[in-house]
Amino acid sequence: MAKRENLAIILVIAVTVLTTAGIFAYKAVSERDEVILLAQSPDQGNWTPQVVRLDRGRETAVVIRNVDVVSHGFYAPALNIVIKEIKAGEVKELSLTIDEPGEYPFYCVVWCSDLHMLMRGVILVR
Repeated sequence: MAKRENLAIILVIAVTVLTTAGIFAYKAVSERDEVILLAQSPDQGNWTPQVVRLDRGRETAVVIRNVDVVSHGFYAPALNIVIKEIKAGEVKELSLTIDEPGEYPFYCVVWCSDLHMLMRGVILVR
């Protein structure tokens, strides 16, 4: 009887450990990364961060939050991405999977201040 109880305990522990490990492994493989990109006029902080680092071939959600009092836009010409306007307080999300390593510049496309031309950043894919 003791052997059966020990075997049952070992099986319960093994199933619990393997199930937990499987859940964590699945989440690590299936979940996409997320980057939060803040938009502010250059005199108020510019894009934060100005360099967005992504892993090649990995799906990433880019959440753009306009934390300013004026509208902004987002344009990454090499990736063919345009968000014409992100109003003050608004949040836009895009999903990116970039297979080629490199530097991909992005810009604001809505005149936001006298320093508008300085509102730029880069997506760095490694």
